[in-house]
Amino acid sequence: MWSFRPLHGGAMVDRKMPTLAQKRSVETRDALIEGAATVFARLSYGEARLRDIAGDSGISEGSIYFHFGTKAEIAGAVIAAQQERMTAVLAGVRGSAKAPRAGLEQLLLLLTRLAKLISKDPVVQGGIRLAGEPSPELSNNVSEPYFEWVRIVSSLVRQGIADGSIRADVDVERVSETINYLFVGAQVLSGLADSWKSFPVRLKRVIPTVEALLQH
Repeated sequence: MWSFRPLHGGAMVDRKMPTLAQKRSVETRDALIEGAATVFARLSYGEARLRDIAGDSGISEGSIYFHFGTKAEIAGAVIAAQQERMTAVLAGVRGSAKAPRAGLEQLLLLLTRLAKLISKDPVVQGGIRLAGEPSPELSNNVSEPYFEWVRIVSSLVRQGIADGSIRADVDVERVSETINYLFVGAQVLSGLADSWKSFPVRLKRVIPTVEALLQH
């Protein structure tokens, strides 16, 4: 697609619109991330090969090198996409400014919706597998998201204490870590059992335990 812009003196110059090329580039990159995530969910980082990623994404190995220089860069992009999708779930449970949700409600919704996301989203699954099996080739902070989610739970617990939905005498740091133990434990078991399909059901079983930790 072309457009024209007048120069001083009335002359015209053609200017190629980059939109279509940029769109195709983004689509190719997204397809690579999706394909790579599927591979990383199925194979360890060490086992995964570029030809596997090319096969699952439908993108040639040459095109892969146009977008990513190394397998480690692809893995980093998968982890970043995973965190973006999980963080979007966090944003969705907060409620509106006019009708904010209580801290406990936000926390339970967050756990439930994350379990559903993990059970169905291959990008999230691939990122989780990578974070759980760190490699010397990857950044040293690939497991940092696990600790960040402990901090997020702590924030929601404090909010619940402030709004009265969580009892005031809970040990915030200890209970936040315990909730993450329960969540990650159900996540790991479901990943081993059936590639996370049963995660929502397993998570539902531990919700009463979470409520007992937090309520009067």
